[in-house]
Amino acid sequence: MTEHLTLSEFATNETTDSRQASQRSTDETVTMTADERVATYLIEDQMADLTDAIREAVQNGIDSPGSSRVLVSVSPGQSLILDDGAGVDLESTEGRRNLSVLGAGNKQRSDDETIGEWGIGKGAIIAKGAVRIWSHDTALCFDYRDQRDSGPWADISGRDGQLVEVDHHLEGMLVEIDHYEDEVPDPDSYRWRRYVRNLRKRFAYVQSRTGVSVVINGEPVDQGDPLEAVADSPHPSLVRETEEAILALEYTPHEGLDIYSNGLYVTTKREYGLGGLVVSKGNLTLNFARNDIQSGCDRWQRIDHALEQARDDLYANVSDDRLTAESREVMVEAMASESSDEQWTDRKLFQLATESRISLEEIQAAPKIGWVDGAQKGADKLVERGYVVLDTSDAATQRLHDLATDENTSIAVPETFDVGEQATSEGVWTGYHRIEDESQLNADQRRYLLFARVLASELGIDRDVHYGEASADAWTDGRTYIVITDSAVTSRQRAVWMHDLYLVVLHEAAHETSSTDQPSHGHHFESTFRSLIEDPANRETFATLVQAVVDNGFEAVFDDAEVQLQMGD
Repeated sequence: MTEHLTLSEFATNETTDSRQASQRSTDETVTMTADERVATYLIEDQMADLTDAIREAVQNGIDSPGSSRVLVSVSPGQSLILDDGAGVDLESTEGRRNLSVLGAGNKQRSDDETIGEWGIGKGAIIAKGAVRIWSHDTALCFDYRDQRDSGPWADISGRDGQLVEVDHHLEGMLVEIDHYEDEVPDPDSYRWRRYVRNLRKRFAYVQSRTGVSVVINGEPVDQGDPLEAVADSPHPSLVRETEEAILALEYTPHEGLDIYSNGLYVTTKREYGLGGLVVSKGNLTLNFARNDIQSGCDRWQRIDHALEQARDDLYANVSDDRLTAESREVMVEAMASESSDEQWTDRKLFQLATESRISLEEIQAAPKIGWVDGAQKGADKLVERGYVVLDTSDAATQRLHDLATDENTSIAVPETFDVGEQATSEGVWTGYHRIEDESQLNADQRRYLLFARVLASELGIDRDVHYGEASADAWTDGRTYIVITDSAVTSRQRAVWMHDLYLVVLHEAAHETSSTDQPSHGHHFESTFRSLIEDPANRETFATLVQAVVDNGFEAVFDDAEVQLQMGD
């Protein structure tokens, strides 16, 4: 009499017991056709990692008629996926075909009663390890890479599966994947922990849609009702239910928006400038790898429309100063569409050269505007005088610039002016600015300046050293002065910035002409600079000065050298 095991009884047995049970080959090989082999190659190419194979097996368990629970055991050596559904009659032609032929089965894209599609999951499963699919009194075994020479896979290789009888009757279905070694990351690495974590995430809302629970390594993965997903969020949030989906949104744009197809995780989208999740009521049309939504998916188009409206409503509750660059760029894109109705023209979405924000409404009210890319002295001075100078190093502002020059968009901005020319006409600095009143410098800047003055004097460089503002590390007129800036030093660690200033001072000393206008770095300059750097006397001088600072401190060294700051009137 055949022994019948219940789901709970099987789950408590040692896995090795079922593997050691005598197995009798039926001498029947299930062979894939040439077309099926091509399909297998395509599927293998699309499946990213072992979690994809496990996902496919779990999906099949969820879809099995009568299934109420799927148990998953995942370890570096093997994965077991066991469901309590009706199973498959592997002794029937149809049952064997469903589990061996790519694309076979009764699953349809339009069928919202199941979450799997096309019957392609078996291709991903057999690519990741030696596989035994056991249901009722028979098992179907694969060893795609022919890496096993014992157990149920001893006489099996390639894409052809072989039916094997088992001693125990199993209600439901068990999928055993004996992992190929190169398909599994180091068990002690973060990658393995991420595998398990990502697998749990894939099925977080399946139970809410299908009623089937998924348990991974003894712990249920269900995250409950998606309508409650952002109930305790400390951020602005919004929940909305439509005929097509549940939207649970929160203002955490850096995290992105998790998309679940009928409860199954698909991908995280960041183009909406939101966090939270979307759970569709029914299957989305997915790509082969099932990690993105196919273009033209009608259900997603309807969800997308509702999502955009919900996003707009949520943004209304987020203050301008809390809007991230991602959100502001999304809002600019929406403003460029015909459906936006100019709802955000009064929101301060765009960055001025002073790093403050301005709205499209204010931009359009200006007689003319200027554009700069990043910090540019003179630009900020113009802003302080009432000009609109926009900084395109900010993503949202760059997007506005792109749209403003596109004839196919509806966003209009005033004519532009040349920032450099306007700054010159206004008498404000446009490139290099020397700080006359050195009392304005902070403590670090004062220390850098005084050390550079002592250094220049000790190296015999007969040029005054000043502090300034520019995009360059320093500049010189080639004869009488050197001006250093904040970017001359790369670290606040004493040993690092002292050496930085040593190199910068010698670099400017090597210039015999002004370094502000297209400075020459030709052969003559390089030769002079290299000789200064490699001069043993200069190295010794620098080392001696550094040691003096270590022994006596900066103040004592500055006092001995009689260097001091220059104060304004």
